[in-house]
Amino acid sequence: MLSKPLTTWLAAAASFLVLSLDHPVATALPEKLSSHVKSSTPIEHVVVLMLENRAFDHLLGSLALTNDEVDGCIPSTCSSPLDPTLPASPRANVTFDAVYSQLDPCHSISCTTKQVYSYNTSTPMDGFIKNYAEQTSDQENVSIQDQFSAEHLPATTTLANEFAVFDRWYASVPGPTMVNRAYAASATSHGMGTNNPIKIGLGLPQETMFSQLNKMGLKWSVYFSDVPSVLQQKDMRFGHLRNYHGIKRFTDDAKGGKLPEFTWVEPAYFDSPEIPATDQHPDHDVSAGDSLIKYVYDSIRSSPKWNNTVLMITYDEHGGFPDHVLPPDCPNPDGMNSTDDPFDFKRLGVRIPTIVASPLIAKSTVVHRGEGEGEYEHSSIIKTVVHDIFSSKTDYSPEFLTKRDEWASSFASVFTLDEPRVDCPLVLPDVPSHREQFPETLPPLDGMMPLSELQKELLAVVKMLETDKCKPSEFDVEALETEIDGLRFAEERIAECVTG
Repeated sequence: MLSKPLTTWLAAAASFLVLSLDHPVATALPEKLSSHVKSSTPIEHVVVLMLENRAFDHLLGSLALTNDEVDGCIPSTCSSPLDPTLPASPRANVTFDAVYSQLDPCHSISCTTKQVYSYNTSTPMDGFIKNYAEQTSDQENVSIQDQFSAEHLPATTTLANEFAVFDRWYASVPGPTMVNRAYAASATSHGMGTNNPIKIGLGLPQETMFSQLNKMGLKWSVYFSDVPSVLQQKDMRFGHLRNYHGIKRFTDDAKGGKLPEFTWVEPAYFDSPEIPATDQHPDHDVSAGDSLIKYVYDSIRSSPKWNNTVLMITYDEHGGFPDHVLPPDCPNPDGMNSTDDPFDFKRLGVRIPTIVASPLIAKSTVVHRGEGEGEYEHSSIIKTVVHDIFSSKTDYSPEFLTKRDEWASSFASVFTLDEPRVDCPLVLPDVPSHREQFPETLPPLDGMMPLSELQKELLAVVKMLETDKCKPSEFDVEALETEIDGLRFAEERIAECVTG
């Protein structure tokens, strides 16, 4: 396991820590939380932005430099062996020198199992460097240990310091993007363990939380840049296409107090010559995603509904990047097992960055364990939104979608203030462009990079899309090679099938 001195562990376990005057006071919630929203100010709007492929230590480990309450890795305390199968293997410390363009580390269930269980050795969480080395001929395989410094993620870091950061929020599955995004929508992937293009093209058949919100008489919207990934769910394709909006409309709706009860925000998944991808998926510019976070927060902060709005920033999965905390066990949601990458869905994925912002949250809150027997994972969104924050306006009383959202912890008790704070930032700091700061580390912004596996899977969704407005396309998406070609096809299909 990544080495941490005993003193660091003891400090992280403290109920709270008063830092030097240069840093904020860390307010830690109890290890076990109740599902009661204490505030007398009602929560009327929840906004969720899910980004791509970053582990907690990889993105937010630097928080531990200024806040001992955060269980994050820093160079002086965390290291991993180059090869955990060799007892005398050299070790590499983490750094804050994260590169801005690198290979997309493997994050399938099989690869994640090797990373977490260190190739069946006795010390978990030590397999990341070796697994990365198996994917690349790059001699600098220890670069997988590089983490981001706070200065290069000013929007994300500010939110984490100002509101609530969760250092025990896990991906639902130790596997890839579409599997985990399915859990965020429906608390299961219906037995899918890989981003199966046929299954997501046809549409996953299980009910989603959006369907529950409809039955509860509540409104929801999806704001997107190029492809709404939620369209992999079949019940997101029919009857509610007017709920999908371009991301540019988000500011006007937020500032006008027109957001619905629940809002799902999608990043841009494709680079184009005009606009960089904002999903933070390797090898996209991470600063572009940080700018998206600023855009979403600043829009909500200027809303007349700010005092009644919650913003969550989270990630689908760890993307193959290192973390030092062993993921816990969990219940299988529906009795279905994966056969494409064999898995029983009884183990959570690696920790991911998750921040919840609201004026009803005490400044510098750090949230550790989930409540009861559960843990924080993507199904916690469903648990909290459907069962704790909102009440049904109809005769419909929602039940749990699966055993997973029934088990998952609610984050409702993070809202501990009786009255909204008046010291929340009006805007987040400007985000320096990594492409401008480090031009040698990022590809040209011309859309000519080869399509990633995730982008190909999203294209499989839009090709097979059948909605109230369109039928599946006969076009051979495998003939598409570059990001700009994929983006043009995706935009044409979305215009035809969703927004046209």
